[in-house]
Amino acid sequence: MAGGTEPVEPPAPVETPIEAEPYVPVVPSIHRPVPVSAHMAVITGLATFVTLAFVLVEPSPRWWLLLGAAAVIFGMDGVLRAAWRHPFEAGQETAPFLFLPALYILAVPVLIEHNARGEWALPLALVGGLGFGVLTWGEVASVRVSAVEYPRARLVTTSVAYFTAFAFFSLTYVFQVGLFPAMVAVGLASTMLSVELLREGEIDPLETLGFALVSGLVVAEGRWVIHYLPLDRYMAGLALLVVFYFTTGVVHSYITRQFTPRLAIEYGGISAAALALVVLARAGGLA
Repeated sequence: MAGGTEPVEPPAPVETPIEAEPYVPVVPSIHRPVPVSAHMAVITGLATFVTLAFVLVEPSPRWWLLLGAAAVIFGMDGVLRAAWRHPFEAGQETAPFLFLPALYILAVPVLIEHNARGEWALPLALVGGLGFGVLTWGEVASVRVSAVEYPRARLVTTSVAYFTAFAFFSLTYVFQVGLFPAMVAVGLASTMLSVELLREGEIDPLETLGFALVSGLVVAEGRWVIHYLPLDRYMAGLALLVVFYFTTGVVHSYITRQFTPRLAIEYGGISAAALALVVLARAGGLA
């Protein structure tokens, strides 16, 4: 304007930065408790039916357990893929999770049938079916290491693996299987159960199988040694279980990079004490 100053433009408004909302991570499904699904209930019912039919029907049809094991393998594969779709679609194999359920069906019903008589047959067969249901949950919950229930699931699967091993080892003595066939059977069963026990190591699946084969060979040699000791039936099976425990424990600690001389001594001491108790029980006529 003439004779005046130019108008001063008002200052531009200062934009107030919008504070970002705090980041709340989305909890993935692997951090949620693994529920008991309908798939788990169905395969548990199937395993219970197989066990009941084998234990209660006389004479017990041996082929029935082979059929049941095949059904359990396919059923467990479906249960695992339904519970954890992504890892198995991405290429992870279900095979390491199938050995233990199959051997459970092959060994535990026979152990029950051989020892349960009269009124105990039915409840023990039902307990065997329930045990398979617990195993099914353990297998599903232990697929992902980051799952919230992984430690408890591995405790379940490991316990069932050792019980199945005891059942299988003992039955080779109960049925008086020849030495060489027994060594082959024990070696194969130990290899398959070792896959279950060693699968959590950070190694290639083929390496896991290699370590499992070594464990199976050692336990088979243990079966040969125990054959010449004054042990039979369940005491011999328990002694062979100690060999299996020592072998898989040492191999597992090596795979998980936890192996130390002190740990080897601890495993050796526990195994030696257990074997000594077995021998003393046999010598004292307690078993």
